[in-house]
Order: sequence, then structure tokens, then C-alpha cells
Amino acid sequence: MAESKPAKAPVWLKRLGNRIRQVRRIRGLTQTDLAQPSLTKSFISLLESGRTYPSVGTLVALANRLQTSLALLLLEDADLPRETTLTLLNLSRALAARGLDSVDDLLAAAEALSTQADDLRAEIILTRGDIAAAQGRVTEAGKILTDALSWVRKRRLRAYEPRIIARLALYAQQQSDTGAARTHLEEALNQFRATRTLRSVDGCDAMLAYAGMLTEGGRPARALRVLLDVARVAERQDLPLIRGRAYIGMARAHLQAGRAHDASDALRHAKDALEDVTDSVELVRTLRALADLQAAAGHHQDAHASLQQAVRLVEKSPDARLRAAVLADLARVLAQLNKYDDALRAARAGLDLLRAHPDAHQRGRLLVTMARVTRALKRPKQAVEHFRDAIAIFKKGRHQADLAETARELGMYLKERGENADAAEYLAMAITAERSGPRRG
Repeated sequence: MAESKPAKAPVWLKRLGNRIRQVRRIRGLTQTDLAQPSLTKSFISLLESGRTYPSVGTLVALANRLQTSLALLLLEDADLPRETTLTLLNLSRALAARGLDSVDDLLAAAEALSTQADDLRAEIILTRGDIAAAQGRVTEAGKILTDALSWVRKRRLRAYEPRIIARLALYAQQQSDTGAARTHLEEALNQFRATRTLRSVDGCDAMLAYAGMLTEGGRPARALRVLLDVARVAERQDLPLIRGRAYIGMARAHLQAGRAHDASDALRHAKDALEDVTDSVELVRTLRALADLQAAAGHHQDAHASLQQAVRLVEKSPDARLRAAVLADLARVLAQLNKYDDALRAARAGLDLLRAHPDAHQRGRLLVTMARVTRALKRPKQAVEHFRDAIAIFKKGRHQADLAETARELGMYLKERGENADAAEYLAMAITAERSGPRRG
């Protein structure tokens, strides 16, 4: 019986081994040097001769020890422009998320590498829009993506249409155009289904946004069905952040329906899911949403713990506005826990950050917290002054829901103090703001 020949190593594996050998020699390393501390010389020898398959973790470790990149070890020259473009886009998003504005050169380099690839150009446009939105330039982001939608339709890049439309829905929602947001979102969901991408991360984001609209529209039962679907998808695909956000949405829907016990269960599941999430700006935003609902459900200690984690995550962030927003949330929860001195310290720290990095809406929120704390400490003059300053900010920024809530609170406080004329003025202001339509920043 003839002996069977060993299977021939695939070309890519032999090429990988050769490249590892070449880079190792350039770096002046022996096989023993490269193997340290967790591999063996014999493994490196087998790898360089194309006779063993490395794991992804091993490849990453070897690339780091060789001071090279995975792309240079694995890819052909023809593949490098695409790989480099996608890396530049991811780097741009990461830097922008950390509050660093200097990403134009990275995006320009990505554009130069992708002139012949329409899908990469679409990714660049999406990245520009996302960065503009993250930096608060929502109107500019909307224009970028409106133009992008026409562009991808002309080139029949169907998979990009729902991603763009879903973002347009988010921007419309941020500008309080609820009708446009709903229209865009329903169109995006239809497009996600048509392109079979509803179970993607972008598709899940769209479903989460739609569930939020259903909850706000008084349809918590339908919202829960959507959110359960998202949670199942996130579980199957190991997406802990999406799963956590789905459970936060469930908690919100249960609270609206008056099911406090179910809301508490959902919040517990959300907290468990977020323990598996790596540190990121998205995690901070999700922790803020979790804390908001924990406080609404009466779990103020849990809300405090969530916000303390968020504070640790943003401690060294260059994004002063995000740090101020987290401090505003923390100050509010500390006030609810009757920790008034700590609440004032957090609020003042937030206001100090906003002096160099103005954000009128966050300043207004911090002033409201300071007003409530000074009211509790029986400092009426300071409390009224803080309330009035916050109302002026909300009025100028047309944050109608915040204006209505704060004006009503001040009106009732003044009424308690017997200042009926001023109280009537602020209570009337609250009614007018409510009728003009909600807008929260």
C-alpha cells in the first residue's frame, strides 16, 4: 500500500512564514528571542517553514514583538491600500471619540487611497458625517449624509442606504423633528430588511432607536417585542454593548407601563451585560443612560455606582464636554441621595470644565442641580438665582422640555415662599413651553 503524502502547506501560510523569518532577521532576533516568553523555538521553526497554523492572538503577539503590522505579514501589496484606508477610518473615529479634532489629514489620506473604490469612498463620507455629529455639528452632518445618500443611490451601493438613512433619523431626532425622524427610521428599517442587514450592528442601532420612539409614543408592548429581538441578536453575536442598551430600553418601556419590578430586572440584566464591554465613549454614554433609568426606578445607589464608573472612564479624556456631562449626571444623583456637599463639588467641577469648553445646555443642567441643592440647604436667594440663570439658558437654546420643567419648579418654589406674582409668571412660562413642543438637548 502506497504511503500517503502529507498535505501541502497553503501558499499563504508559506508566505507568512517567510515574512516572519525576514522581519525577524532584520530585527536581529533569533528564533529563541522571538519565542519568548510564551512560545517555543520549535514552534517558531515550524511557523517559518509553513508547517503550523498560528492563532490570531499569536499573530498579534508576534507582530508586536517584530515591531511590524499584521497587514505586512499577511497581505499582498495590492491589498494594502484597502487595508490602510479602513485602518485610517477606524483611527479617525477613535481619535474623534476621544475629543481630538485633528483627523482631517487622516481622512484626506484615506481619500487619496480610495479613488477607485466606491464602497471605501462611501465609508469615508459616513465617517465624516459621524465625526461632525460627534463634535456637535449636527446640521453639517445632516448635509454631508443627505449628499451621500444621493451619491450612493447613483452608484447603486444599496447596503449603504439604510446606514445613511438611519443616521439622518438620529439627526432629525436631535433637532426635535420627530416626524422626519420617524419617517427616516421606518424607511431605514425597510431598507435593512431588503438588504438582509437588519441583524448588523447598524441595523440593531436602528431597531433600538425605533423602540425608543415606540416607548415615547405610548406603545411599550410593541417596543418590548423589538427590544427582545435585538437582545437575542446581540446575545448570538456576542455584542454586549448592544445587549446592554436593549435591556436599558426594556427598563424604560416597563417603567412607562408601570411595571417597576420588571424594570428592575431589566436594569440588572443591562448592568450584567455592560460588565463585558471594553472601555469606550459608547460605554460612557450607555452608563449614563443606565444611571438615568436606575434613578428613575428609585435605585439611586446603583445609579451612583454606574456614574462613578463613568467618571473613572472619562477622567483622562480630552473631551471636556463629555466629562462635564457625566459630572452633571453625578451631581444630580448625589443630590437625590441627600449628599449635598458632594453634589455641589461635582456641579462646580462641571461648571469649571465648561468655562474653557462652553456647552450652554450642560451648564443649564448643572445650574438646575445647584439650585435644587441650595434650596435643600435653605439658601433661597442662591437657589432662585441658579434657577433663573438655567431658565435663561434653556429659553435661549429652545430646550423646551427643560424650560417647562425648570420654570414650573421655580414657580412652585416661589409660590411656597409667598412670592405669588413671580410664581404666576414662571408657571405661565412652563405652560407656554409645554405647548410649543418638547425639545431636550
